[in-house]
Amino acid sequence: MIYIIIPVYNRINKTIKCINSIHKQNRKDVKIIVVEDGSTDNTKKIINEKYPEIIILNGTGYLFWTGAIHLGVNHVLSICLEKDWILLLNNDTELENECINKLVKLSEKYNRKTIVGALSVDLKDKNTIIKSGTIVKSWFFNLNHQILNKHNISYAKSKDEIEANLLTGRCLLHPVEIFKEIGNYNSQKLPHYGGDDEFTARARAAGYKLFVLPSAIVFLDQEKAYRTKENILKEFFTSKKSGTNLIFRWRLTRMIVPLYAQPTFYLISIFKSIIQYFKK
Repeated sequence: MIYIIIPVYNRINKTIKCINSIHKQNRKDVKIIVVEDGSTDNTKKIINEKYPEIIILNGTGYLFWTGAIHLGVNHVLSICLEKDWILLLNNDTELENECINKLVKLSEKYNRKTIVGALSVDLKDKNTIIKSGTIVKSWFFNLNHQILNKHNISYAKSKDEIEANLLTGRCLLHPVEIFKEIGNYNSQKLPHYGGDDEFTARARAAGYKLFVLPSAIVFLDQEKAYRTKENILKEFFTSKKSGTNLIFRWRLTRMIVPLYAQPTFYLISIFKSIIQYFKK
């Protein structure tokens, strides 16, 4: 069985498109679990009426991404069998046909000792590749390469699996045994951003290979955030949903970066975030 965990907070229209893309996959052994964390757009009611077979787990309203994943994984572990799978999927994504089959096939090629991520592509043009996985060139200087960045989709699809140091949690396939071996996603220290980086780094340290599979495509329906100079301090210091939160960024640095490189990695990452923030 493949258990698909979808963390949800509002965006019901996107959630429906995501679920429909799962139903188009050529798999009968799929069970969808929606972790509904206090939506105000009737998400739970609509899903219950439209897809009664879907399991809905109720959050506290303060789970955020990593907390929702943690709750979903714990539920799956209480009901799954030994050789089942857990696929994490964000609700603003749509799977290309055969995506799940390709992810499973690659994991089986490596005797399940791997986490496999799909290649993220912009839904609007279906060509622009979005961050899916990271190859670290230097921890000390925080130099990294985003897999297949700046390439077009036709070039990417011709490539075999690409090994990474970190994976983005937008569409990730895990064998269930990995959670029994290394634990769950760390929602206490990294409630939203960074939970995927930390877990995949932990898995790699435990001997699991991390791959992005370019032929397995997930389309991302991106939203452009409205940003002002006035809210930058709030994002940096208080917002749990901020990728540039100074506290959570330091926690992530301490958890995944070698000790000798932590100060420089952290400072450079903040500088990069500020530059990227004002480019958006």
